[in-house]
Amino acid sequence: MKKILMATAVAVAFTALPASAQLYLGGGVGEAKTDTRETSWKLYGGYQFNPTWGLELGYNDLGKYRGADIESYSLAVTGTMPLNERWSLLGKLGAAENRPDAAANGNHTDVLLGVGVGYSFNKNVGLRLEYEDFGKLSDAGGSSRGRNVGLSLKYGF
Repeated sequence: MKKILMATAVAVAFTALPASAQLYLGGGVGEAKTDTRETSWKLYGGYQFNPTWGLELGYNDLGKYRGADIESYSLAVTGTMPLNERWSLLGKLGAAENRPDAAANGNHTDVLLGVGVGYSFNKNVGLRLEYEDFGKLSDAGGSSRGRNVGLSLKYGF
């Protein structure tokens, strides 16, 4: 009975969302700076609650850090400021779990900050150019931060 009530509550909540709400998926490539400059790629998905606020999950492959592959998983709140019908500014604040694949470089969770610009081709398809700072990459010594500049294609449903 509790499961039925919970499912009903979730369904009602989703039907009460504004017409501007939208699910989206995206992917792109870029250049990451860890302790070296690396080619990066990313996948992300999110929910845009209204034209201004959203929530986004992301996966970023940042290339190498101290000779080991490094990836980051993130969850962030996004803020979008439409400039006109096509262009918008984007801000991102959340948490990143940075994971080097070498045992000597421990995982590290840090603040994720991002800024960018978006261009919409139509209601569903757009491009994003972003700068993201993933914070400190590892709990092992050193203070290398993960940063990425990337271009991605975004598709909204």
